Amino acid sequence: MDIPPDGHYVTSGLMLFPKHEEAIDQILDELRGKLPAKLAIVTTRDGQFIAASGELVNSVDLVGLGSLIAGDLAASHQIARLTGVYGDFQVVLREGADSHIFASDAGPHMALFILAPGTVPVGWVRLLGLEASRMLAKVAAIPPDEVDPQTLGFDDKSLADRFDQALNKLWTD
Repeated sequence: MDIPPDGHYVTSGLMLFPKHEEAIDQILDELRGKLPAKLAIVTTRDGQFIAASGELVNSVDLVGLGSLIAGDLAASHQIARLTGVYGDFQVVLREGADSHIFASDAGPHMALFILAPGTVPVGWVRLLGLEASRMLAKVAAIPPDEVDPQTLGFDDKSLADRFDQALNKLWTD
């Protein structure tokens, strides 16, 4: 495969260009602006590190963590397949007293991991994590000349609507 000089090919079949990387960094920064995540990492589905943001970036082995994230999601995918509940944007969510962990597919090639403080409601972590995963999947799916980081942010109205829907669903199910 010929890789353009400004491209970056990762083993999962994903090719990222500088505009993709800029958009991914912007999504992580905006996510951390809405959620005080200690760490947010984007990896390929096979565990190759792509990007990270957060106060723990320099104190965690990001390559090793990327591999563990991929393994965790792969195990969860297999459990879901065996039990007949596999679907898009599989999520692993761990709720703890001191922290919450969110890991999700971000399209067919990437995964998103978020480590959030336990003071943040786990539902907020889930809502923002799923939205960020959708945005990351969208970035990876479009050609580099169509990537416009300025149009990719979190849509506050969309988030408010999703939050309202989630609350309404609590009372109607």
